[in-house]
Amino acid sequence: FNLPMISYFCTDYEATDKRNFPTFARTRPPDTQISKSVASVLLAFNWTQITFFYLNSNEFEFGKIGQTIMTVLEESGVQVTLTRCWSQPYHHGYMENPFLKMVQETYQDTRIYLILGHHYEHLGLMLALEELKLLENGEYWVVGVDIEQYDVDLPEKYLHGLLRDDTDLRVTRAYRNYFGVVPSPPRGFDNFTHQVNAYLEKPPFSFPNPLVQFGGFKTIRAEAAYLYDAVHLYARALIVILSEGGDPRNGTDVIARIKGSHYMSAMGYMVYMDNNGDAEGNYTLLSRMPLERKPHEYGLYPAGIFILGENGNGLPKLRLTSMIDWGPRGRPPIAVPPCGFRGERCISHTMEILGGVTGALCLILVLVSLVLYRNWKYEQELDSLLWKVDFKDILMNDSEQTPPLGTKIAKAIHPLIRTSQVSLSSNPDADFRYSSIYTPVGIYKGRVFAIKKVAKKSVDITRNMKKELKIMRDLRHDNLNSFIGACTDPPNICIITEYCTRGSLKDIMENEDVKLDNMFVASLVADILRGLIYLHESSLHWHGNLKASNCLVDSRWVVKLSDFGLTEFKSGSDVFHHYLQHTFFIPHEDQTYCKCEGLLYRAPELLRVSTSVQGEGTQKGDVYSFGIILYELHSRKGPFGDSSQHMTADILKKVIHPDPAGPPHRPPLDLLENSFDYVRECLKECWQENPEDRPDIKTVRTRLRPMRKGMKPNIFDNMIAMMEKYANNLEVLVDERTDQLVEEKKKTEALLYEMLPKYVAEQLKRGHKVQAENFDCVTIYFSDIVGFTAMSAESTPLQVVDFLNDLYTCFDSTIEHYDVYKVETIGDAYMVVSGLPVRNGDKHA
Repeated sequence: FNLPMISYFCTDYEATDKRNFPTFARTRPPDTQISKSVASVLLAFNWTQITFFYLNSNEFEFGKIGQTIMTVLEESGVQVTLTRCWSQPYHHGYMENPFLKMVQETYQDTRIYLILGHHYEHLGLMLALEELKLLENGEYWVVGVDIEQYDVDLPEKYLHGLLRDDTDLRVTRAYRNYFGVVPSPPRGFDNFTHQVNAYLEKPPFSFPNPLVQFGGFKTIRAEAAYLYDAVHLYARALIVILSEGGDPRNGTDVIARIKGSHYMSAMGYMVYMDNNGDAEGNYTLLSRMPLERKPHEYGLYPAGIFILGENGNGLPKLRLTSMIDWGPRGRPPIAVPPCGFRGERCISHTMEILGGVTGALCLILVLVSLVLYRNWKYEQELDSLLWKVDFKDILMNDSEQTPPLGTKIAKAIHPLIRTSQVSLSSNPDADFRYSSIYTPVGIYKGRVFAIKKVAKKSVDITRNMKKELKIMRDLRHDNLNSFIGACTDPPNICIITEYCTRGSLKDIMENEDVKLDNMFVASLVADILRGLIYLHESSLHWHGNLKASNCLVDSRWVVKLSDFGLTEFKSGSDVFHHYLQHTFFIPHEDQTYCKCEGLLYRAPELLRVSTSVQGEGTQKGDVYSFGIILYELHSRKGPFGDSSQHMTADILKKVIHPDPAGPPHRPPLDLLENSFDYVRECLKECWQENPEDRPDIKTVRTRLRPMRKGMKPNIFDNMIAMMEKYANNLEVLVDERTDQLVEEKKKTEALLYEMLPKYVAEQLKRGHKVQAENFDCVTIYFSDIVGFTAMSAESTPLQVVDFLNDLYTCFDSTIEHYDVYKVETIGDAYMVVSGLPVRNGDKHA
């Protein structure tokens, strides 16, 4: 009916279920509300594992309350490990104590007891614990719960049995380890009682008070205060609904206004209405304290209150109002001992621990030994100078026979250099057998290696240099030019590296005979990226000198990066130069020429630091250099679009000192109109003036991944794949042509058999001479068409042909049934013979 109902008397827990009672609320707290305060006490002292005792009798509501308490504790994270019940109320001194047995069954697996029942039953549990001497050192604690309102006038009654006034010292001693949770007493109920009596004497009630002449008044029950609270809440909700223009008869809206509100009860304290429409109630925490009038005796006094509606978890918050006597330990007991209830967490594992410690020490000793051995081996490798090469072991050409770099070298001068080992010539007129060599080469241990001179008078081999040379010797990758060794004996100080037979990318790009299609460029770019990624992830961390002339190409068209590392070895050289003699040097203003094209690949921030020496590189600087190479591969017009030497110095000045008002000076992108958009965007990112804005090399690889879609790892594999594809297509084509040839051969044979006897045709096909034969007796048949000449004159040529074709086809089908051979048809004459070429005796007659 959607009518609001606010009860002042109902305490049944089932009315809390709003699925069945959606418009029901009550101002008298249900007995189950005390469960939230119990959970608050346990959580306040971190007692999350307890044993629960409660009275389970049909005569009292404790059974239902106990079930509610266990549900709330489970939801709050408090574990009830053990549960015990008793069925009849216990009266101390009049019957056997049932708690003694329950404690004996549970004390080894718990430290905190929760008991629900009458206050005089709590006494039995405390005496059982005291009798078993479990309360002496403060390890055990009891939380008692009673639904009877706290008696302010008789706090000592809680330490006495029912109808007993004698003081038992054991009880007094035991209750030091006890908390009680009970409903709070009213604070202003006397004033409410006087006002109710006064209004009863006034109209319309006009109820006389016969005790007024004696100074007395009529006793008012607590339910009257709950009735007053119900009317107060209803009136307050109606005021809000009417002010908002709502329907006062809407029970759902009325109850919604009541839920979650606070109000001052006629009982004298603040009350909170929870989300189920139940008054939370007001409860008090009791603790043992001396009596005010008899300090040597004790009673239970309020030691804490519960603040309603403050916690986000729906539980009231406990606030202590008095000091708690925690016994000899001086602190609250813990719910679970550190070693467990039965010491299971502190089981002695002396031998296991000793074995573990011994094993750990052995392991540490082994690790230390391995580290020491590794360091010793590393030092031995450094001192062994495996990289050192004796210059006498290198077979070099005599100086008078060695032509200038870049000229033709005959095979007579270099007898051990095969045609496949010489580089690609920049001169298009050069014969492939006598190609140009752009770097000094020498023969070491039967192989041809590149020899790079270092312009130093002497080399002081330091430990850092040894480490540097060892790192270079250990670096091995398909896209890195392998470091073979170094000579340190003056004046032949040089570096020996693997010789790449096809020169460098610079040679290839300057050779107009080499056509760089998309597959070619993609393969070269992928090789450079793989080499850079390996360098960036190695102990070198960067290349520092990346440019087209340092990207060498071997016989399989695989790019190998060179001229990286060895900073310590090269430092102090008289003239620092790169591979292919491109020096880091910008001329003074009075000079007119400089050979410093290699600087065009260097990042602006590195150029501003140093141009005369290589200096330290950076990964972002390598990304910039890669961008210049990528541009040069697509444009083939030099690193900045024009390879003329006289512009190099001007370009470098613009790069080092950019115009603040304009963009930084970079190669023009107009030459890349036919390139992919992602290539141009990648170039722009690699050329960013701020190094932090440039992508790392792995990101660059991701940007350029579409270039290699569907391709093999290197160009050689791509070429082989193309050849295999062509071969497969060629096989299919050959099969088709063979089938056609067989068909044509069949047609030719059929025509040949029409023209000649079969045995004669077979002899001719085998290339044999056909011998003439003599047939003694044959029968020859001639036919002719009467009047054919006149008929032909009156008919068209096609009519004549059709007529003869039909006639001779009929003849042919007829003679197939006889042993005759068709010799010839001439005009209208038809000639057949029997008895040849296969003799048939006289059957032909």
